[in-house]
Amino acid sequence: MKFQLIVNTAFSPPGRVFLGLLSAALLVLSFPGPDHGWLAWIALVPLLLACHGHGPAAVFPVGLLSGIAASLGIFSWMFAVPGFRWFHAALAALYLGSYCAVWCSGVSLGTRAGLPLALIAPVLWVALDFLRAHAGFLALPWASLAHSQHGNLAVLQISSMTGEAGVTFLLVLVNAAIAAFILKPGHIQPVAVGAVLASVVACGAWRLSADDKSPPFRVAVIQPCIWPGEQEKDPGQSNTLKKLDTLTAAAAASSPSLVAWPETAVLNLQSSPPIRQRLENLSRKSGAALMVGASERVKFTDHALNESSGKGIRSYNAAYLIRSGVADVEPYRKNRLVPFGEYLPLEGVFRWPSWFVGQGFNTVPGKERTLFRLSGPVTLGVLICWENLFPGIAREDVRLGARMLVNMVNDGWFGMTGASRQHNCASVLRAVENGVPVLVASNCGPSQVIDARGRVIASLPDSFSTGAVSADLRIGRQLTFYTRHGDFFAYICIALSMLAMLFAFARRLAEGRLQRSSLARWSGWFMKNGHNGRL
Repeated sequence: MKFQLIVNTAFSPPGRVFLGLLSAALLVLSFPGPDHGWLAWIALVPLLLACHGHGPAAVFPVGLLSGIAASLGIFSWMFAVPGFRWFHAALAALYLGSYCAVWCSGVSLGTRAGLPLALIAPVLWVALDFLRAHAGFLALPWASLAHSQHGNLAVLQISSMTGEAGVTFLLVLVNAAIAAFILKPGHIQPVAVGAVLASVVACGAWRLSADDKSPPFRVAVIQPCIWPGEQEKDPGQSNTLKKLDTLTAAAAASSPSLVAWPETAVLNLQSSPPIRQRLENLSRKSGAALMVGASERVKFTDHALNESSGKGIRSYNAAYLIRSGVADVEPYRKNRLVPFGEYLPLEGVFRWPSWFVGQGFNTVPGKERTLFRLSGPVTLGVLICWENLFPGIAREDVRLGARMLVNMVNDGWFGMTGASRQHNCASVLRAVENGVPVLVASNCGPSQVIDARGRVIASLPDSFSTGAVSADLRIGRQLTFYTRHGDFFAYICIALSMLAMLFAFARRLAEGRLQRSSLARWSGWFMKNGHNGRL
């Protein structure tokens, strides 16, 4: 009796709102900074309970409210970015929250059509996650559900086959099984899901225990903590370069073969021969190749440029490999730019209001992937800033021959928030998916060295501090199943979710026709017999 009272209270409108907000709170706590990833295994249970027994239209606002609250909590660091205002936050939260709302409506539609909760909930979440990561300039795969498990290495190993979609699927599957058990104790779904989870953990633990006998390759990353705007106020970058020199010399004490610098560590490297010579000398003294992030302005004779780029000038976010005594190689120029941060979407097609976009944008994307060859089997791919969020970019580099990835980052704009740690979670997934090490060279931290199984084997734990860290890495040589075959698992989930929705719509239409047919027969009987005095 008490249980039934609790259920009735929970499923009342105020109770459903509470359950939705509870899910939002648990999701926020699952990610850095709180970083209680275990909560992600139960975070969606309250929201699933709130959806139970209600139609798609009724659960949509609950899902929207939950999604908005979760987005505002997880992305609260955006308020530290200069120029970010409350209306930006409102629009972003409304957009991101709509995915959760659609998921709730889809789950309601599917379960009311008789589909198992443990089927429809995970496949639909993965399908919507894939859409969010491929939505053009609206794509934002930051803080996907899988990222919350960056420290759960045994579970993460499944991503070497399925990509991060497999981890996300497993998380939602467990949430759905728990909700199904609460709604109908003794149901077979929790037992089957428990067996699946145990199998994944066992296989992951076995993969983690396998020895890698490839020769070690010593690397180092430096964390200079160059404050935003510091370089522009530094004549000739003298103070910045002095800091970088000192940290690189400290890293050289461990005899690394590669030292990685963060994103935009220097300015206009291509057009500054004295700085280029200084870096070559530093490479010679340290005995290491330098992977250098640079912001550059390059002159072109092509005048077919938009006005924001300036006539004959293009700005790039680039990465250079500097090695003493070795001929120059072409830099890698960032392919995927940050919308509204490095470029203005739909420029020339849509005129953005000045109150929404308050500055000019003059960075243009590079046109191709560039790999850097070091000694032996070591070939580097570079991911600049948020490129590590997109699995396809890292996968393409590894398919082209990269056996190590360097993620150059400058998250100093986000201040003392959890943004940089949230950002680093994606690099852990990229390492496991492709079976290659990833170096996170972060300006303000935390800089990390991640091995091919996703283990953080070296790190500078403090944000906004300077330092250098080095480690020995084993260079992966075999392509993973995911690297070879890509997002096949996500495509399967997309296909299943589409079939499920078609089935649910068809069944709903059939039920509607049946109801109309029954009503017509009853009306006919009434009209025939009602006037004959039989009622």
